Amino acid sequence: RDAPLMPKPKRIEEQYGSYEDFQEPEQPKEKPAKFKMPPKEQPYEKVPDEEPSGGGGYPRTVQNEGGGEFATNYISTTSYTRFTFLPKATAKQYKRGANVYLLFIAILCCIPAISPLMPIAAVMPVVFVLSISLIREGMEDYARYKADEELNSKTCLVRSAGAQGQFKDVMWKDVCVGDLVKLHDRDWIPADVCLFTSSAEDGAAFIDTMDLDGETNLKRRGSPKSTTGIALEDTGRLAKAVLKCVGPSGDLYSFDGTLTFEGKTLAVSEQNILLRSARLRNTKWAVGYVVYTGEESKVMMNSRSGSVKQSALETIVNKGIAVIFLTQLAMAVISAGLSGGWASKNCATHWYLKCDASGAKTGSMTFWTYIILLNSLIPASLIVTMEIVKVVHARFIDWDHVLVKQYDKKEEKWRRAEAHTSALNEGLGQIDYVFSDKTGTLTENKMELRYVCVDAEVYSADSGEWFETGPAANNRPISIKASGDGGGTEQRVASVNRSSGYTFNRMLAVCQTVLIEREPDGSVSYNADSPDEVALVLGGRGFGCEFTGKQGGDTALVDVYASGKQGQGDKVEEQWKVLNIIPFSSKRKRMTTIVQRVNPPPEDPNECQVWMKGADNVIRDRIIKGPLMEKYDNQLLYFSMDGLRTLCFSSKTISMDEQRRWADEWEGATLLPPAEREAKFEDLAKEVEDSGMNLVGCTAVEDKLQQNVPETIVRLARAKINLWVLTGDKQETAIEIGKSTNLLTGSMKLFIVNSNSEAEVNQRLDTCLSDAVFNNEGQKKGLVIDGGTLNFIIEGNQDGALVCHSPADKFVALATQCVSVVVCRSSPLQKALIVLLVKKYVPTMRSLGIGDGANDVPMIRAANIGIGIAGLEGMQAARASDYAIQQFQDLDRLLLHHGRLSYFRVANMCTYFFYKSWTFTLPQWMFGFYNGYSGQTFYEALYVPSFNMFFTAAPVFARAVLDTDLDVSKANPLLPELYHVSKEDKLFSPKVLGADLLLSFVHAAACYWLPMLSFGLDDSDLWQESLATYSLIVFVCTMRITCHTRAFTIPLVIAYTASIALYMSWLFTYDSIGTLTIRGAAPALVNENAKFKYLVFMALGATGCSELCMRWYIDNVTMTNVDVVRAAKEADIAQEGDRRNKEASASQNA
Repeated sequence: RDAPLMPKPKRIEEQYGSYEDFQEPEQPKEKPAKFKMPPKEQPYEKVPDEEPSGGGGYPRTVQNEGGGEFATNYISTTSYTRFTFLPKATAKQYKRGANVYLLFIAILCCIPAISPLMPIAAVMPVVFVLSISLIREGMEDYARYKADEELNSKTCLVRSAGAQGQFKDVMWKDVCVGDLVKLHDRDWIPADVCLFTSSAEDGAAFIDTMDLDGETNLKRRGSPKSTTGIALEDTGRLAKAVLKCVGPSGDLYSFDGTLTFEGKTLAVSEQNILLRSARLRNTKWAVGYVVYTGEESKVMMNSRSGSVKQSALETIVNKGIAVIFLTQLAMAVISAGLSGGWASKNCATHWYLKCDASGAKTGSMTFWTYIILLNSLIPASLIVTMEIVKVVHARFIDWDHVLVKQYDKKEEKWRRAEAHTSALNEGLGQIDYVFSDKTGTLTENKMELRYVCVDAEVYSADSGEWFETGPAANNRPISIKASGDGGGTEQRVASVNRSSGYTFNRMLAVCQTVLIEREPDGSVSYNADSPDEVALVLGGRGFGCEFTGKQGGDTALVDVYASGKQGQGDKVEEQWKVLNIIPFSSKRKRMTTIVQRVNPPPEDPNECQVWMKGADNVIRDRIIKGPLMEKYDNQLLYFSMDGLRTLCFSSKTISMDEQRRWADEWEGATLLPPAEREAKFEDLAKEVEDSGMNLVGCTAVEDKLQQNVPETIVRLARAKINLWVLTGDKQETAIEIGKSTNLLTGSMKLFIVNSNSEAEVNQRLDTCLSDAVFNNEGQKKGLVIDGGTLNFIIEGNQDGALVCHSPADKFVALATQCVSVVVCRSSPLQKALIVLLVKKYVPTMRSLGIGDGANDVPMIRAANIGIGIAGLEGMQAARASDYAIQQFQDLDRLLLHHGRLSYFRVANMCTYFFYKSWTFTLPQWMFGFYNGYSGQTFYEALYVPSFNMFFTAAPVFARAVLDTDLDVSKANPLLPELYHVSKEDKLFSPKVLGADLLLSFVHAAACYWLPMLSFGLDDSDLWQESLATYSLIVFVCTMRITCHTRAFTIPLVIAYTASIALYMSWLFTYDSIGTLTIRGAAPALVNENAKFKYLVFMALGATGCSELCMRWYIDNVTMTNVDVVRAAKEADIAQEGDRRNKEASASQNA
């Protein structure tokens, strides 16, 4: 409750992600990455006395003395107040065309000159629909209000602006910019706070951002050097600090400013900011300035709602309503013309009608009369009923016990599927393309180090044997043993020089950003922004080089065991001082650490090491190519063909003087304006990384597939859903993963597109298209393309919008002929652009994006439906999605069961709504042929709105919630072939809707003409004929929905019978209390008119027989896929039942 759902990072690419997800060639037109120093090294003290060049440009000044106008810390996520609810919520409802239409009809009904009905007949639907919508809106907003009040009433310790003395308890809503806030361990952070000091020796604090971005790993934040170490009792000094910074921004990962304290000015960055809704962890206390409050805090500025999505079925409904409205206008125009003609000919003869002999005037008045009479052609209550039904369907997803996977001890709740929207449920049943991430989506994202390669020799990490470590290895070659991997691999023994093995082992333990968290029970957990980091550290720990923590925030402690195995033999504690870090980013795809060993003392104290690790293609371009390079390339290829994730390590030695000069330049760059700073950071990174690096070794990490992924992909293919996997893996790794998941099969014609220019891409695509069109008929096709080639097809501009190049149309033409597409070396931006590309060239395509990390959020938002997996990379994707699941295999049930069933129910509900509305309304128009097209109503006023609101509402709602096309006890509802019906719009399409409207015309004509012809045309029997027609329509509509119901349950039976009982009760009740003109009509019709009884039996019999015959014809002649599967399954069950009966009978006879 402390934060709105999914604050969307504006620059996802700047967020630390897994190495695999970003291993693609350089993207020339992407913005340069933002390189940031780690918390321990920034901000730096300002060397010159003058104001930094960026300082004068900061618009916000924060100080404890107060001053300035800032937002309050009161949070309100509600849309209304008690005074604005009614007007604002009502105005919101009238943004819908259907509600505007209802209001328009109600206004027309209030004009006696043109209205054939009492105003209440039109006002009732308006009040009914509006009331339901307002009640729902009010309940949702009140729930938000209660959550806001609980949040605003929390307390924290604050030293207010201008106040003297100790910190005092203050409600969150009263916290102001410039207040000094003191936080204790596990306290929630009430606003965006700039950290000044903490209980840690180095002034660091750790925060848990689970409620902010869903990430479970702790994040380290640092204090400025000049305020670090200030004791808690001396924090009053901090009130004199002056902070100048940028204005409020929704970018979670950027902050720039300067802090002036006791005569020194320092740069501050996002590494010093504690964000609102995060939680202080593993830190006894921390003190800082409040920088942004309330609506200006970063989390609130990120709580913007995404774009409104609409299902394909709802689009058809809206188009159908528009066509029906045009039909209504045409019928009114025809009636107006006939009325005008009748008046000009007959007004003189029928003088008692007091009609106007002017045909034009009479026709114009009659036009509006018929607009009122025919308004029920448009089922206005369909929209509100559909909303309620969809909410129920969404709850079915939430309550599905099959989708409940595990108990989350941290959150103390079961992890289950969650529907974040109810608007797209039926859209889940109409998916054409699934765009999927790989790591954490198809795989578990639980990394395990399998192999290392040092001096081009491969060694298994399975047996615990590792290269020799410790002091005994100094100054002599050491022996590295490789164990078998269980698959018959020949064991080899290789001699490795001390430099490669020694350095490589330490790099595993030191070149990382892992945080060790020790629980009160003594257990230890490793947290990192990427699971690869943890895998490498655990790999080193398991083989005698254990990272045990950090001292002072910048010195890595490493226990080295001489035996090469953890906990065995002599142990030496090494200390490595981390001087500088250039962190990993999606643009850089590498991480660089400058280190120096301080214990044991180094051989040369004037030297330090530059260690760099990253994607193999990035490291390869920056190292000195040695004689072993070809062997390394071969080993990397073998790793990729085994589906393993690869990472390369390189190093070089520089002098401490060079390091200090470089660090000073980096320090100075932190005080530059943002635009200049980025360029300077990039130049400095190139200076230290792009020359003199030597390859030390590489690693191969295994990320196992999730449970049932291959089976799920096969079932999606049977459902005719095309799957695209977008991954940062190398091409060989991606192909191998595709084969292991059944995405790419041996019988498939595989096209591989790798080109170095736009001309080559065009030529290759032409060749593939020719081969795909003229050859391999009937053979399934697959496509593999890499991110570098994709740059010649599409790219994003500065705003992230899609820019297509000449091969784009050919690529889409080829890709849409393939059942599987694998895009390797793809960036997060490319993932979203691919979805937009296919949507642009195939506008009828219904897409689904699924991923588990922040780098997948653009793709999830770009797709028609977004699915997020709550995985180890956090909850960013899950919170940004329309639906959240726990594993990829849950997509099977979500689409093939919930999506298909929701489509079945909503589609049938919509067709039935249109059918019954037309069946009810058409007699009003037919009656015009007997009243001179005057617009006289055929039904009594209150009967008009009651038809849709009461007498036929329960059956359609109950069926839309409870009916199923298959009896679950007799057939498997997850058969993939069942999905074809919903995917191909077989239940709701213009063709199906047209057929239902034609049937409604037939039923309306029968229900109108049979009583009219049977009872005669005596005026005294008008209301009997009206009630007879009305009753027949109620009975026929109920009979038709009964015949179309597939699975009868007790609630369904109750709903159907209750609606008839309600109508019969109303028939006699209203007869006794209604207007004098209709009194006595109901008893006379039901009790005295024998013809009516015959008509009822005839109508019910004819409707029931015709509908059952139609069902038989569909089931046995046309046979949709659902019917084919149902017949096959039920036949198998029947045969199995006969066999068991025969066996039982034979056993009994024996």
